[in-house]
Amino acid sequence: MTLRCLAFFVVLMLCGGAWAKDIPRPVLKLPRPRAVQENAAPSFPKEIGGWSGAEVAAERRRCAKLLKGLDITYKPLAPIGSSGGCGAAAPILISAIRGTAVDPPAEATCELAEALHGWVTSSLQPAARAELKKDVTVISNASAYVCRRRNGQGSGKLSEHAKANALDMAWLRFSDGSSTTIKGDWSGILGALGISAKSAFLTRIRRDACVRFTTVLGPGSDSFHKDHFHVDMARRKNGYRICQ
Repeated sequence: MTLRCLAFFVVLMLCGGAWAKDIPRPVLKLPRPRAVQENAAPSFPKEIGGWSGAEVAAERRRCAKLLKGLDITYKPLAPIGSSGGCGAAAPILISAIRGTAVDPPAEATCELAEALHGWVTSSLQPAARAELKKDVTVISNASAYVCRRRNGQGSGKLSEHAKANALDMAWLRFSDGSSTTIKGDWSGILGALGISAKSAFLTRIRRDACVRFTTVLGPGSDSFHKDHFHVDMARRKNGYRICQ
């Protein structure tokens, strides 16, 4: 009886093994891991306002590189206007540069923001300390983004203000509460002679601005800029600059 049971068990195992080979087994398919891409371009719709998604994505990547490591207080803004007209693909709203407030906050391109940071760091604050023995606490924003033509004329080329690529500054405030105005304190001659500390300060920061910006205009350049400094980052052939 024991031998019969043993033989039956052996046959059963052999047959069961054959059946097991013939029975199809389900194949478990695991999802493929997604490739991790550093600095991958964000996903944008085909159009954002008047800009293509590709233009906006490219400009935001460029903006991140320009502002990396800079001490600028800002927030990104939605695209303004459209390509080829007024506006900017990736503007920002600047409220402070190295702790120096911009009043009111200025809509600007990141290229302009980078230039402003360099100017504030290497010229504006060092000049204020050297000439006036105080710090600049506020930079006035007399005009930043405005959809208009140059000098507010009815015809002609668009202003860099129309591209959020320019800033007009009419006055500066200092750490002791005092201030200086371009209209009231500018005098190139007095500054050159060292008679007026404020004039010398304004002359110095205007001169230094020509290193950072592609356009610098102020008193003496024309009647449109007699009471403020205008700076912008206009792109011209062969890197041509205007400093007046």
